[in-house]
Amino acid sequence: MSREEFLAGLEEALAGEVPASVIRENLNYYNSYISQEMAKGRTVDEIVDEIGEPRIVARTIIDSSEAAGEAMGDGYGAFEDAGSTYESQSETSSHVHYFDLSKWYWKLLLMLAVFVVFSAVFRLLGGIFALLVRFAGPVLMLLLVWWFIKSLRR
Repeated sequence: MSREEFLAGLEEALAGEVPASVIRENLNYYNSYISQEMAKGRTVDEIVDEIGEPRIVARTIIDSSEAAGEAMGDGYGAFEDAGSTYESQSETSSHVHYFDLSKWYWKLLLMLAVFVVFSAVFRLLGGIFALLVRFAGPVLMLLLVWWFIKSLRR
């Protein structure tokens, strides 16, 4: 298996499973590793055989990414293009930013939003209650007079 076949197989196995930054990082790592080993006099076939099948390497990377909270399917609505940028391939893919909603600042933003919503609800209910209290005295007085007049007629 050639270097390009190995890297293409690894990219294909990782696509859609981990963010593009993880794919790029690993493709660059394995590309430079193969280059370093070739500089030592080893053949590409020996190096690729030592590394293993791209699918098995990809499974390890995916499992590691999931453990680190970087997986695409973690329910946070992550969208990202899995285009690769290792040195021998041209950059023709578009990139969409990946939002990791498990970060502390997203949680803080969510808590602030919940606080604002609860504050608005309590202010609305408080305003309604304030209006009711303002008119409760005259309404109770009218009910008391009506009850008194009604009891005199009997």
